[in-house]
Amino acid sequence: MLHFPRRCGRRPGREPAFGKPTADNAGGREQGKAFLEIGVPEEWIEPLIALGYDSVEKLKEVEKPGKLHQEMMGYRKKNKLDLPGLSPEAVAEWLQ
Repeated sequence: MLHFPRRCGRRPGREPAFGKPTADNAGGREQGKAFLEIGVPEEWIEPLIALGYDSVEKLKEVEKPGKLHQEMMGYRKKNKLDLPGLSPEAVAEWLQ
């Protein structure tokens, strides 16, 4: 019987791209600061980037704050994240 090694967790030597500038992501910290400046809670920055909103400019292009809110809550539920819920009004404030 053949046994294949199991992959558990992350590969050694791989760090998350957010927060640590690398060749691929030279502005990770500055990017996070920009989100914080418009009022996005720190714990929601990584999920927003994962949803494709990797810059404040892309986030501000959203026309319907309610759609963004639903997208974020769906991501939270799908990935079983232990993040606090947000109100649609709070999300709308980021886009102003």
